[in-house]
Amino acid sequence: MENKTVYLNGQYLPLNEAKVSVLDRGFLFGDGIYEVIPSYSGHLFHFQDHLQRLENSLAGIRLANPHTREQWQEIVSPLLDRNVDQYIYLQITRGVASKRDHAFPDNVPATVFVMCSNIVPFAGLNRGVKAISMDDTRWKFCNVKAITLLGNILHRQAAVDQGCAEALLVKDGYLIEGAASNVFAVIDGVLCTPPKGNDILPGITRDVILDLARKNNIPCSEDNIPFSALQEASEIWVTSSTREIIPVVELDSKMVFDGIPGPVWQAMNQIFQAYKQSLIMSEQTFFEFPCEFPVKAMGKAGMELDLLVIEIVRRHVPDVKDDAVTSRPSKDGNFIAITVIIEASSKKQLDAIYQDLTDHPDILMAL
Repeated sequence: MENKTVYLNGQYLPLNEAKVSVLDRGFLFGDGIYEVIPSYSGHLFHFQDHLQRLENSLAGIRLANPHTREQWQEIVSPLLDRNVDQYIYLQITRGVASKRDHAFPDNVPATVFVMCSNIVPFAGLNRGVKAISMDDTRWKFCNVKAITLLGNILHRQAAVDQGCAEALLVKDGYLIEGAASNVFAVIDGVLCTPPKGNDILPGITRDVILDLARKNNIPCSEDNIPFSALQEASEIWVTSSTREIIPVVELDSKMVFDGIPGPVWQAMNQIFQAYKQSLIMSEQTFFEFPCEFPVKAMGKAGMELDLLVIEIVRRHVPDVKDDAVTSRPSKDGNFIAITVIIEASSKKQLDAIYQDLTDHPDILMAL
């Protein structure tokens, strides 16, 4: 298991040291919600939209939001790596009560857990995937991103057991969504997806695709899709935050049209990738070099981390003065943050400093 740094209830600590009580209501009841947020080269994708969905999910289970949006930004930012594409997994439960009881406990702080993992490129992207259809047996509030995912898990595993990547769920004869994805179909030249409601998760990627389709003159609609209409579909896609847009080329052991990813998917995938890059470029912070720049690093307390950090920084900026270094312990005293103010000469120099800092095993994170 990768021993990366995670966030748990106000602390950044190694994953193998992150522990929760067996009385946590997330463990006992699945009483909590979660959110998944992609980050491309350190830039959070539609962060405010993901936080709005987080707030909606919390309201759906009557759990107060433990942080403001600004605080969420501060919590997740240290976990990001500008050199790779990642996704943030954020989970909030109703906390640890003194006893097991179905009723909500009074005055119990929420349990907040955040971790970051690399996005692994999906192997079946360009050739498409197989899917099966199944009756939707989940609960009635699929718009809430609840951690009680047993229904989704059973559907998804049934697909895996049959050599498929996803299960497309059907209710009362209509297509709903995938076990872990939203679904699109191209029918009579129109890109269609089921409308939002309690039956489906309001996917952020889904919304972005619809917006991009409208802006690029791709006919689209949000409407109920009879499952029988999929027999006439020229393309079927499943979409999610971590897999983006995946073409389905076989459904229930029958080819979708000619069995290869279609032209609308080809066009939308290119549009989506270009859109991602445009967001990254628009969010870039440009510095006019040379400039004063704060280099920050964090590690465990009880070691001379300030000396280590300044030694690494001086490999690239030899004239850093001792009084340019400040330190700040965490609230519990287990960790310490070091800041070194330097005169940065170029982005290349900053990238080299951060690479050396992140490569050192005693430095938990650099930002």
